[in-house]
Amino acid sequence: SCSSLFGQASTDNERPGDPGPPHLLTMQSLVFASACMMSASSASARVFLHIASEAEMRVSTRIAEGHELSARLVQVASTLPEGPTKSLLHSFRICTKCHQFKRWGEGHDGGYLTCQDGLEGGKIKAAYSMGVEGHDKWSDDVYEALKVPVNQFDCTVDHPAQKCPDCHFFKACLSAPGGAGGISGKTNWDLEEALKQTGQGNATDRSLLMKMDIEGAEWFVFSANSGAPLKKFKEIIMEFHSIHDESSHPRYLKAMQTIHAAGFKVAHVHGNNYAGTYRKGGYKIPDVVEITFVADTPALATCENPKHNVLDTVNNPNIIEIPDSVLP
Repeated sequence: SCSSLFGQASTDNERPGDPGPPHLLTMQSLVFASACMMSASSASARVFLHIASEAEMRVSTRIAEGHELSARLVQVASTLPEGPTKSLLHSFRICTKCHQFKRWGEGHDGGYLTCQDGLEGGKIKAAYSMGVEGHDKWSDDVYEALKVPVNQFDCTVDHPAQKCPDCHFFKACLSAPGGAGGISGKTNWDLEEALKQTGQGNATDRSLLMKMDIEGAEWFVFSANSGAPLKKFKEIIMEFHSIHDESSHPRYLKAMQTIHAAGFKVAHVHGNNYAGTYRKGGYKIPDVVEITFVADTPALATCENPKHNVLDTVNNPNIIEIPDSVLP
C-alpha cells in the first residue's frame, strides 16, 4: 500500500510510519511512494512531490553554498599571530569523517547532527542531555533510536522539556570540580559526579553518548577536567558559547585540548545564527558553534573539511542565516 511505502521512506528517522522532517527521507523511497500516491490521488501526490522537491532544493542549496565553517576558521587563524586565539580556532577544524549523520532534536535551535558511526549494535548503554530548559526533543529521539536510558540535567527548571519512557531528570547543573562555572544556590556536579549519580561511574569506556548545551559553563566543565570521565563517551555533541570573549581564550583552548586528549576528533561544526557573529580583523566569526566530537576514529590526512552537511538547518528561521564565516 502507499502507506507502507511511506513508512519505509521514514526509516531514516527511526520512526516507522512517521515521515518526520522531509530532509531525512531518502529520495529513492520518496520517488516510489510518490508514484504510488499518484495512482491513488493526484492531488495528494502533488503535495507529496512538493515536499520531495523542497528536500532536494534544501540539499542543493547547502551544497551550492560551499562555505565550510572549519576551513574558514582555519583561514582566519592563518592571519593571526601565535597564541590562544589562533590555536583555539584551529582546534575547531574537522579532523575525522562520519559516514552517517542523523539530525536529532528540534527542527531548528535544539537540533544537532549526531554521528551514527559506532552507535549501533547496543554499544551505547546510556545517554546524557545536559541542559534541557525550553526544548529537548533530542532526548526522545535518542531513546526512540537506541532504546537506552537518557539522563537529563538542568538546575534551572523543575521539569524537563521532554519526557520519554526511560528519561530520568536531575535538577542539577554541571560545573568544574570545586564548583567553578556552576550556578550559585543550585545543585552543581562535575562530570565525574554526574556519572556516579546516574549509576554510570564504572561504565565501560566509549559506552555513553552526550549532548551538552549549558550556556557557557561548558568551558569550565572541560578546562578543569582530568579527561578521565570523557573516555566513558563515544560521542559528545557540544554547543560552545561566547567565542567573542578573547580574554577567556586560554581557558577555552584548555577545554578543547582536554577533549582532544581524551581521544575525540571534530566530525562536524556548525555556526548557530541565534548568537550572530563577532569581528576578528577583517573577518566575522560565529559567536556560538555546535561541534560533534567522535572518539577513536581515524584522522583525516590533512584535517581538511568536507562539504557543509545538508542536514543542518538554521537555528532561528526568522532571521537570515549567517555564513559560516564571512571573508573580507
